[in-house]
Amino acid sequence: MKFLSSLRSFFSFSRREMRGVLWLLPLLAVVGILLVVAGRPRFEKSFIELAAEGGSVRVAAVEDKGELFELFELFEFDPNTVTLQELCRLGFTQRTAAGIIRYRERGKRFEIPEDFATCYGVGLEKYTELEPYIVIGEEFRARQGNVARNIAARGGGNGNAPRSAVQLADFDPNALDAGGFEALGFSQSQVAAILRYRASIGGFRTPDDFARSYVVSEQMFEQLRPYIKISRPEPSEPKLLELNTADSVQLRTVNGIGEVLVVRVLDYRERLGGFVSAEQLREVQGMTPENFERVRQQIFVDSSAVRKININFAPHAELAEALGRHPYISAEGLRKLLSSRQLKGGWRTIEDMVEGDIMTQRQAERLAPYLVFSDE
Repeated sequence: MKFLSSLRSFFSFSRREMRGVLWLLPLLAVVGILLVVAGRPRFEKSFIELAAEGGSVRVAAVEDKGELFELFELFEFDPNTVTLQELCRLGFTQRTAAGIIRYRERGKRFEIPEDFATCYGVGLEKYTELEPYIVIGEEFRARQGNVARNIAARGGGNGNAPRSAVQLADFDPNALDAGGFEALGFSQSQVAAILRYRASIGGFRTPDDFARSYVVSEQMFEQLRPYIKISRPEPSEPKLLELNTADSVQLRTVNGIGEVLVVRVLDYRERLGGFVSAEQLREVQGMTPENFERVRQQIFVDSSAVRKININFAPHAELAEALGRHPYISAEGLRKLLSSRQLKGGWRTIEDMVEGDIMTQRQAERLAPYLVFSDE
């Protein structure tokens, strides 16, 4: 009984103490709410606001003590005019962005989105991510013609249909010259692409062949289809395509190279510095043995177009950049090469590099066509 009496006296409060407790409880509740709000990560609110605005904002972040380390934004851009800062906003490192700008300054013109994939540092994965946002400006791309507008300008009625067969008569796309295609409403750059495509496939055999020329839009083809009358071209030897100078449009005409392989072939060619043999196409990711056998019958390789590297006299930074992505030398091999050149001063032949344990005999055989050792 004495213990229970002591316990009751310990937990009893005076009137004054009771008032203090009643004031303290709301204060503790307010402090708890403030601690919860203040403890949330700083970026959470801004991320929600960005998502609510419907913007194309991608967040690639790792939270450490409530901080956001990386934020990049996807937006429409023209690779012919995009700035260094904008490329960094798109997720490229400053070094890669600078390389893209230099590539453009050397005269590169991006006429279709796939051309951007050939830039150093872009790669297939990054290109696939950016492709929906690439918008080629009119001054750089072939502008689609408008047949109806062209006919109206020539006096062809209300602009929706020709008044007579003179404005839009039957034609053979194999027989038209540049002026004939321009009269149909195609621009000069489109005409050049059509003529190039026609020559590469040896002539149009069906109207659908004409539609496959990438500058002929679906709408344009539907307007022209009733007037396309193709005379069978005389059988001729198929024209082979030179692999080192072919652009993305020409590569599309090769049976066995689809849309994805076009990008991969161009990227691999850039990394190599050019193909020295058609057999190197086997090394392209996604090139099956069956596809290679088809492609080999349609192409040839001019090895004089290969970009060579002066192994002894190229500046250190230029040599590191040229070999940094080359598929025939590893990162460890490149480090050995650069440090050995600095100490040794150079090599007379590639066999000296093998003897110096810079690379294996097999690596040397593959890399040899891309190296020169003289000061010329």
